[in-house]
Amino acid sequence: MIDDFIKQLERQGKVIKTQKAYRNSWTRFTEWLAKENPHPTPLGGLPDPQMATQLDVANFKRYAVRHYKPNTVNLTMTHLNVIFRWLMQKGVIPDNPVEHIDRVPTPQSSPKWLTGAEQNSLVRTVRKYGNVREMAMVMLMMQAGLRVQELCDLRLKDITISERKGKAVVYNGKHGKYREVPLNVDIRRCLTKYLESRSKESEYLFDSQRNDKVCVRAVQSQMERYRKLTGIDHLTCHSLRHTFGHELALRKTPLDVIARLMGHMKNDGTPNLAMTVRYTLPSEEDLARAVEELSWT
Repeated sequence: MIDDFIKQLERQGKVIKTQKAYRNSWTRFTEWLAKENPHPTPLGGLPDPQMATQLDVANFKRYAVRHYKPNTVNLTMTHLNVIFRWLMQKGVIPDNPVEHIDRVPTPQSSPKWLTGAEQNSLVRTVRKYGNVREMAMVMLMMQAGLRVQELCDLRLKDITISERKGKAVVYNGKHGKYREVPLNVDIRRCLTKYLESRSKESEYLFDSQRNDKVCVRAVQSQMERYRKLTGIDHLTCHSLRHTFGHELALRKTPLDVIARLMGHMKNDGTPNLAMTVRYTLPSEEDLARAVEELSWT
């Protein structure tokens, strides 16, 4: 049964990682169910997980809460809900036993971002081991909040630079959203140096040795290299984007402005503040520092 469901995910275009996550959630549940019901059913064999009841799912949730992190439990329950809903739609089962099971409440966690010292360490490392091209990539993600795919999609005509101002136009952001991001003086200076050094004719801002357009994986590999060189474990393309959002929040920038700069917009064009407010949440370091200040020594 689960193989048929995974094939359905594949037809829907879900990536391998997502397919594996669903399979892992189903395995987690079925293995627990088999251990809880070791005796054969009246007709012989182990209980059929497809026919699990709401009580089975509730008992599994109680078990999972004791053995897994809350986010893992909630993700598993979400996957099970989708799987059982699919079974119901196919007429295999009469109802969805997961539908009315509450999720585990969890505090909203803040994204991973770079501190001021970590940002400085990254810039020093790129200056020492990298080049102006890689510095331009870092600056566009860290000080303009571009997603890595948006960075790769940037064309020369999407960048406007003058002595006093500049902007990057994202024509096809996440979910196809359009936005314009102003470029500060540091980015403009860095991009000017990079553009002067370009030798390959390409419509895209960042090309590669083999192609006119750099790929996402290549940029991610570069950031992985700098993660190892700097020792900043949470350094990724996306943590650079999160750094942009957090730095704006630290400077008391209104949430609707941050939302617009980050591309957090609803389908009706209004700011999605629920996505943006997380940049105002305390980090793990903030929480640790607050408790440490209570120390008597």
